Amino acid sequence: MITKNKPWVGMDRQSQRRADAETPHNLFWIIDPQGNFGLRIQTKDNIKFVEEKISLKGIQLIIDNTVANKTDFFLILQNKEDWEIFYTLCDDLIKVVRDNPNGKEMISAIELRLKRWQHLLKQNKHLSLSIEQQMGLFSELMCLKNIVIPKLGVEQSILAWNGPDFDKQDFLLDDAVLEVKSYRTSKGDTVSISSLKQLYSEKESIYLVAYALTASENGTSIEEIAADIRQLIIINGTNYDLDLFESRLIAYGYAPETLNEELKSFIVDHQRVFKVTEEFPRITPQDVKAQITSVKYFVDLSKCSEFEICLEKFLK
Repeated sequence: MITKNKPWVGMDRQSQRRADAETPHNLFWIIDPQGNFGLRIQTKDNIKFVEEKISLKGIQLIIDNTVANKTDFFLILQNKEDWEIFYTLCDDLIKVVRDNPNGKEMISAIELRLKRWQHLLKQNKHLSLSIEQQMGLFSELMCLKNIVIPKLGVEQSILAWNGPDFDKQDFLLDDAVLEVKSYRTSKGDTVSISSLKQLYSEKESIYLVAYALTASENGTSIEEIAADIRQLIIINGTNYDLDLFESRLIAYGYAPETLNEELKSFIVDHQRVFKVTEEFPRITPQDVKAQITSVKYFVDLSKCSEFEICLEKFLK
């Protein structure tokens, strides 16, 4: 996360400083009577939140509708040591206000954003993703965007994505499961299978979707794919779909507002789909004694061409 200058520097208690002049609404950095940092959003309309009360860890929310034709919305930080992530939250909300000049639309957009932050602030303040975790999330988002959503639609696809639940296959469909794997192109076509159940299911069909990746500055980032999916949801889905997508990103460990380092970008060198049949090389729960509870093994995909299928036949 990039350190920002404190906008509250030089301000006295019970004072405010305009935060943005590009919206019809009033936005102010404030310091309350106790000396706490805060943000004030004042709309030109008298509007009430429609969602249940949102609770943000370490941040007090105050809504004042007492003045006619105005709504004052205050966020007050309880611990000054957390000012950087609080500033990032405030900056995020300022962008939301700037993009939604209509009062009611703005409040609705703020609600969605605050629910994302509600999930986010329950996590550790500063998260990190290993290169392997980044590759895993990148591949699942690529599969979601380019394969699953075009075939099943936004709502069903978001509901089907189980990526953050590492004990389940990545996509659980009505009559099929999808397991998504990634590997470095430079290290050969070998994928790691980390449990007995990843390539096992009682459903009719099991598919393995594999991505060969190369880290490159000229590649695509996780945030770029996530932004594309958000746009698809906005156009074709619902607020619930968007909220579910955001919460699952956070559950995965992806929260760009709190990451300590820049994420990698990747080039997809190969994308392959395999039908996991009885003959596919795998280890299932029936293959091992009950006393064995954990198994990790590797599959060489270069020797699995007989199980490969084309995308046109996938999920039909």
